[in-house]
Amino acid sequence: MQEKACSWYIWVRQAVREVNQSGGNSLSAVVSLVNSMIDQAILWRVSDLHLEPMRDGMRVRYRRDGLLQEDVRKLPKEIEAAVISRLKVMAGMDIVQRQRPQDGHIRYERDGKKWLDIRVASMPVTNGEMMVLRFMNLEDEMLKVAELGFSKRNQQKFETLIHRPAGMLVICGPMNSGKTTSLYAAMNALNVSEAKLITLEDPVERDLAGVNQVQINPKVGLDYVTGLRAVLRQDAEKVLLGEIRDSQTAEMAVRIALTGHLLMTTLHTEDAPSVIFRLLEMGIKPYLLAATLSGIVAQRLVRCVCPACRCSHVVEEGSCEAALLGDSYEPGMVLWHGRGCIHCGGTGYYGRMALHEVLVMDDCLRQAVLQQCERQEFSHIAVEHGMESLWQDGILKVKAGFTTLAEVRRVLYGS
Repeated sequence: MQEKACSWYIWVRQAVREVNQSGGNSLSAVVSLVNSMIDQAILWRVSDLHLEPMRDGMRVRYRRDGLLQEDVRKLPKEIEAAVISRLKVMAGMDIVQRQRPQDGHIRYERDGKKWLDIRVASMPVTNGEMMVLRFMNLEDEMLKVAELGFSKRNQQKFETLIHRPAGMLVICGPMNSGKTTSLYAAMNALNVSEAKLITLEDPVERDLAGVNQVQINPKVGLDYVTGLRAVLRQDAEKVLLGEIRDSQTAEMAVRIALTGHLLMTTLHTEDAPSVIFRLLEMGIKPYLLAATLSGIVAQRLVRCVCPACRCSHVVEEGSCEAALLGDSYEPGMVLWHGRGCIHCGGTGYYGRMALHEVLVMDDCLRQAVLQQCERQEFSHIAVEHGMESLWQDGILKVKAGFTTLAEVRRVLYGS
């Protein structure tokens, strides 16, 4: 990949020049352009590449370390269709169909070496078709639980939850917050020859050796509810359910946990206590929820301080940072930040880690569920019984030099 280290702008300019000279009909030039975009995405550790048609050309944006960044150059209007068609061919999609969304995937190889799996999704918009490419490196090793960024205390809680013989564990957070990564790490820890593990996923993100993975396919009648019913007849001890999307799925998930299985799943909520109230809104009876729910993990991903340009600074008394630290502030406290360098693209950040909020259900919390107490009261009880909030976990990681206060605040509060 060293030869790819030149700026992507040069690659695009060269390829576009060839396309323009051939009147947009040069297949080799389009192939060169698309490959250069993918190669640069690999080099920049991009998780998503967005191609969005605008009136004056196709906007190119990439997501790196969780943030979307726009390329200063747009692809010329006259080659948009050729670029989209080339990607559709690579992804096994219908190049003729432009009026409905499509999904596909690319197993991208370079010089005979398999680099990654690329999930491709297209959608018609006013000015043409937009497309998103999601990159998944198949050569990356599966993370272990110890590598998920848990504090020592939260890791002990999480490991206790995943090794319970039965119950329901919910991992919550917004999209792209690492929920699936945490679930896969848990399944990897449970993957022994004496246990039968089954996953129900849409889509199956990665192959887990020794685990029975089921791809959900509603077109043939295999949805989450149907899959969960079938799991009851498969003599499985541990079940991974990709996501609870509706009341029927929630009901079946609770039933699975009630019959002596460990079920791990995800839900889109802002924090751990919110999971309780979301499941109640879905129609789960309080007594069933209290009986089956064993724990909840909320998580967010924050950018890490770049190790190549990190430097320290003293937090001044009365500063904004001191105010954010609150009771955690001490005079003379030293924190870390990145100055910005070539290694991190001038951002001061490189890579991401997770913030966690781990709630372990106990008798007091179960009683609070049965009494259907208010959300604020439930959160207060959870904190009293040992739950550290996402903000508290973020402060710990700021003090340890992993990330910055500004980054934790941005991710949790949007400013």
